[in-house]
Amino acid sequence: MKIISPLDDYKVNGYKFSEKVSGWGIHLGDDCNAKVDTPVKAIANGEIIYSAIHSGSIKKRNWGNIIIIKHELSKDKKYFSLYGHLGKRLKNQGDKIEAGEIIGYVGKANSAENGWWKSHLHFGIYTGPWNGEVLPGYYKEKQKRTELSYWENPTEWIMRYSK
Repeated sequence: MKIISPLDDYKVNGYKFSEKVSGWGIHLGDDCNAKVDTPVKAIANGEIIYSAIHSGSIKKRNWGNIIIIKHELSKDKKYFSLYGHLGKRLKNQGDKIEAGEIIGYVGKANSAENGWWKSHLHFGIYTGPWNGEVLPGYYKEKQKRTELSYWENPTEWIMRYSK
């Protein structure tokens, strides 16, 4: 199965996968440099299992528009791609998606749609079990919201499976 980049120009800026952020935890994904309204594409064929807005507030930032897609590497191995801070979602839960299909657009900075962050795409790869809850964007050992071992480095994942 071939995997593609979610952005035409995939450049990580800001926080990178597994980077420790003081007082916040370990970042679970890549924050990708992208201008407002940049198209965001599905990295592989799959099914939308989550599509919603978590707008947050200026004081308590959140995902904004978020989409999570379930993919299959093989019959027995599934993984999930996560796209946060979208200004607009084009797909809904249950939609079948093909690799390269536009699922949304990068959101405007400091808006409810992007969760009150600068304009960028948060992109993550999760390989653990899906329990129907929004996956966190960070890991804190004492919170036990997720296992660090369930998260993959997105840049390395794309490179590994894009061949």
